[in-house]
Amino acid sequence: MDYKLCRLCYEKEASSSIFQSENEVQTIIKIVYCCKSVSVQDNDGLPGNICSSCDRELEACYQFLQKCEASDIKLRSLLTETQTSRNAQTDYYLKTEVKNEDIDDDTHHAGDQHSFPFKYHEPDKLRTENHEKYEAIIMRKRTPRRMKFKKEELICSVCARKCPSASALVVHMRIHTNEKPYQCSLCDKRYKDGGTLKRHTERNHLQHRERRFICENCGKGFYSKSDITIHMRVHTGETPYTCSICFMRFTQISAMLRHKKRHTEAKTHVCSICGKPFWTKEELKKHHSVHNDVRNFECPICNVQFKQKSNIKKHMSIHADPNRYVCNYCGQTFNLKGNLKSHINRKHSAKSGYCNICCKNVSNIEIHMWRHTGQRPLKCEFCPSSFYEMKALALHINFKHKKTDRFKCTMEGCPLGFPSKPMMMYHIAKFHDMRTPYPCDRCSRGFYRKNDLSRHKIGTHKERLL
Repeated sequence: MDYKLCRLCYEKEASSSIFQSENEVQTIIKIVYCCKSVSVQDNDGLPGNICSSCDRELEACYQFLQKCEASDIKLRSLLTETQTSRNAQTDYYLKTEVKNEDIDDDTHHAGDQHSFPFKYHEPDKLRTENHEKYEAIIMRKRTPRRMKFKKEELICSVCARKCPSASALVVHMRIHTNEKPYQCSLCDKRYKDGGTLKRHTERNHLQHRERRFICENCGKGFYSKSDITIHMRVHTGETPYTCSICFMRFTQISAMLRHKKRHTEAKTHVCSICGKPFWTKEELKKHHSVHNDVRNFECPICNVQFKQKSNIKKHMSIHADPNRYVCNYCGQTFNLKGNLKSHINRKHSAKSGYCNICCKNVSNIEIHMWRHTGQRPLKCEFCPSSFYEMKALALHINFKHKKTDRFKCTMEGCPLGFPSKPMMMYHIAKFHDMRTPYPCDRCSRGFYRKNDLSRHKIGTHKERLL
């Protein structure tokens, strides 16, 4: 077998890879979409490239199939509208004719009290036509509906998801091709299908919209039935979506797809300030709040400000239930879960103990005693330095050996880098701005760092800081 020849025609020398494509739609997806009987898998022992002529023909076939499907959807919608209008006209005609017959019948009886019913006096032709129409209406109502046979489900060749129809498979494939043909007319958002665009319009661009679906457990309101169905999984614990790699379970398919990116994709979203990479655009946007001091969320009770909405939700639980976390060993209560965990580590864990020298409860009495005895058993692998705490060793390795230039100086022409942001800000204030951002309000001295100002006030002015 010649692996240099084309996978499709096996005649010409191949130049384009099936599995790695720079276009919007990968070549493997086009092959599966156009040639459903051809099975293509990575590392299946067959050639993995196609020639340029087959690539052009495959692209033309892919575009033609999409055009045919779009035209079929449009024609069927027009046919449905035409049939609906015809049925409306037919019903209107029948109702009008029956009404006229009733009027003539009443008039006939009013003129002759001894006459027979109207159906015996109408002409034979009219009676025959009306009888046929009535029989047609009765037969149409009595005719049983045709049995709908369940169609065979189609399986996506990329993620093995089952789709009930070919049109559903086309919409699903846009997840892998990242096609978004539906654009909102009121903003620049784009979506993969019309249903998602409709939900976006209703949620973001309609003003008087009510939350008609109320949860019976927590009282939350939702706009649609599907939203409350997904929300109910929080109370029932249902997790119908499973990751095929690590078998983690999720309540929503969107959360599962975001999670799978951590297995299959690299961190492509990089912070322009510190260079830290992220998997999704939302994570990067959330990270940007670290580099500014904007605090838009404020607690209405104690006026403490926060950068993120999730932080104020956690903070509000302190006011709502201040003693919600109870220690199972001694019964002591805490307002934060982290405080309860620290308490258990210090007093009730197997390694914890009470130090008679400094009179403290510590989480690891053996490591703590190294402070008093002067032992430093944790050695640095890059230099002769030693430490008695693992956290101090990790901080030393990052600052002195590995991440020494993580934060670059933002001033033009300065090539220096620093392991932490405070060190970079200190460098900029001292050598570039030539100013002291932290002046003392008791004397004329100024400092480049806030902790230097605090030490000055405590040592020189004997001021106790709150």
